Amino acid sequence: MKQILTIFLVLTMAVSLTACGAGNVAYLADDGTVSVVTTIFPIYDWTKQVLGEDSDAELTFLLSTGVDLHSYQPTAADLLKLATCDLFIYVGGESDRWVEDALKEKVNPDMKVINLLEVLG
Repeated sequence: MKQILTIFLVLTMAVSLTACGAGNVAYLADDGTVSVVTTIFPIYDWTKQVLGEDSDAELTFLLSTGVDLHSYQPTAADLLKLATCDLFIYVGGESDRWVEDALKEKVNPDMKVINLLEVLG
């Protein structure tokens, strides 16, 4: 079951990242790279593996090492990074209540957002 879940998540991210190719995204970082922001390390690590080593995408992991997801409060820099990214992937649920308010401030109208709890049903 864990293998199926992992494969599903990787495929979901791969499809989402493919949809965010440079030709399909109107809002790109100044240097033309696709910006991906993740909240927790497993999502960051999976995304890094899907993108591969030769990717030009800018991948950001919001939570610092040792920070508890349940008590995380984004900094102003975190909110700016999130507001301007091309793809935002997060867990969802109780521990990510702050995301709803943060996404109201997005400046990238083409941003793709993946809430993993919603994707998994």
